[in-house]
Amino acid sequence: MMDPKPQSQPTTANLRDFSRKGKDARNRIDSSPKAVDGSLADISPASDRQVELLEALEELSAADEQLRRQNDELALSRDQIDRERQKYYELFDFAPDAYVVTDANATIREANAAASQLLGVPRQFLIGKAIPLFFDEAARASHRHQLDQLCGISRIDDWEISLRSRSGATVPASVSIGRISGKDKSITGFRWIIRDITKQKRAEGEARQLNRELELRVASRTTQLAAANRIKDELLLSERKAREQAEVSNRVKSDFLALLSHEFRTPLQAIFGYTELLERQIHGPLNELQQRDLKRIQSSQQHLLGLINTILEFAKLESGQPLDIASLPTVMNETLSSIEALIGAHLDARELHYEYVCAEPAVVAQADPAKVQQVVLNLLANAIKFTDPGGSIRVECELEPDEVAVHVTDTGKGIPADKLEAVFEPFVQLKNDGATLNGTGLGLPISRRLATAMGGSLSVESEVGKGSVFTLRLPRSDRPSRLATR
Repeated sequence: MMDPKPQSQPTTANLRDFSRKGKDARNRIDSSPKAVDGSLADISPASDRQVELLEALEELSAADEQLRRQNDELALSRDQIDRERQKYYELFDFAPDAYVVTDANATIREANAAASQLLGVPRQFLIGKAIPLFFDEAARASHRHQLDQLCGISRIDDWEISLRSRSGATVPASVSIGRISGKDKSITGFRWIIRDITKQKRAEGEARQLNRELELRVASRTTQLAAANRIKDELLLSERKAREQAEVSNRVKSDFLALLSHEFRTPLQAIFGYTELLERQIHGPLNELQQRDLKRIQSSQQHLLGLINTILEFAKLESGQPLDIASLPTVMNETLSSIEALIGAHLDARELHYEYVCAEPAVVAQADPAKVQQVVLNLLANAIKFTDPGGSIRVECELEPDEVAVHVTDTGKGIPADKLEAVFEPFVQLKNDGATLNGTGLGLPISRRLATAMGGSLSVESEVGKGSVFTLRLPRSDRPSRLATR
């Protein structure tokens, strides 16, 4: 730290000049004639010698005054320097890091309290000792090389060494060295800042340990992930094989059902022929009981034929064969109004009330009229099956912004919330009063696929104990109707 120097501080040259002027003035006064009492009062005013003496006296007085002023300023400057020096020593002594000043041979000249504590030696005993005595062997051997480097640079930072205190403890330290230069630029000493980095080294060691643990965890997780990926790949492969096997089995099942249904239809046709002959009584008349049994046989034939036709249609859908779907402008009222005649006998048998409502008779959908009728008949058959006697069924057609909606509402048993989508799966049948109803469980799946094939959808809303609402939605058509003749 540089000592402060006030601007008004008198220089040595000024003081010498003031002293010389004062001496000259005193010499002139002492060599001048004096009165009897030694004063200048008796000297003639006109005398040139008197004037000269008076001028010298004034100069002397002025020099004395300036000298006193300069002495006062010098005293103030010394006080300020002492205060600054005291601040420097306080900062030096109370610095948290060890601060040591050595000469050019690395012999300690000054040391602060932190240095005394770090090296384990009282401060007064540190003075005069070579600082390398407190280094480990490696640092002691290389310290001269470090100091030689200061000939080309002014400072060396973060030189890590191990200190050996007098207590025998080894302390990791970071050393910074700065050179002290004289007027001729030669190195007269060094300033050493020594910082205890024990906590830093401990933190670095902990960080390295954490990194090693993290690397081990990452490696372990990577191994686990690789194993999981292998298992996943194996599962995907198994799932793909199972799906392929299921598809093969499904095709085999569909082919089997189609073949079986075809094989069933052949003897059924023969049965139809013989029952028709019996009904016409070609081979003789039938009594009342025989005619009643014949009606039962014909009813069973129709039921069996319906099941076979449903299975054949499902097998066709499952095999991926293209559906014979016509996309025509279809007047929904004309298609739906004729359905009641097809189900009238079933409604009467179950004592059900039927209602058909079409708010806009001219509404036209883009669909296949026959397929629309088939879907609605399937929905009505399902409603009749699950509605108790005395209940009601309602068919309603309405126009929506972009679609035509057909709602089939019943007051039947209703469908549990967790079964609303299951009813559209093949061969799924709900139970009515604990007993499975007759049927294949294919009507609703086929109906949904037909609705999708026509560009529409089939959905259901239901509440157990209150009934269900099946909704068929079809694309709206603004073109004039042109019903296909089938």
